[in-house]
Amino acid sequence: MKKNLPLLIPVLPYLIMTSFIFFILPTLDPNSKYFSFFMLLIIPAYCFIAAFIYGLKNGNVWFYPIFMSIIFLPSIFMIIEIKALIYGGTYGAVAILGMCLGSLLKKRKDDNPDSEE
Repeated sequence: MKKNLPLLIPVLPYLIMTSFIFFILPTLDPNSKYFSFFMLLIIPAYCFIAAFIYGLKNGNVWFYPIFMSIIFLPSIFMIIEIKALIYGGTYGAVAILGMCLGSLLKKRKDDNPDSEE
């Protein structure tokens, strides 16, 4: 556990913000157009941007996208039917994509430091 602690600390702010966004869902009416907009555009955009920033700062961390998917589970059982479980997987996949792109950009930046002196 102590070995993974330096990896867990940077994840916490992202997971707290993700939890906050996912728990806004119970306040929305599942039959409204805003609910669909939130589920199909806002949350995936947030997952991608947060994972991109996380990957840019910390590189690839295998458990980050898994946590993003798991945090969505309580919202499914509170207000959404089980058929919305696919959204959790989608949000995790979007987080993987964002984290990999951010990590790739970080790696390029680290490999090619600015040598304009």
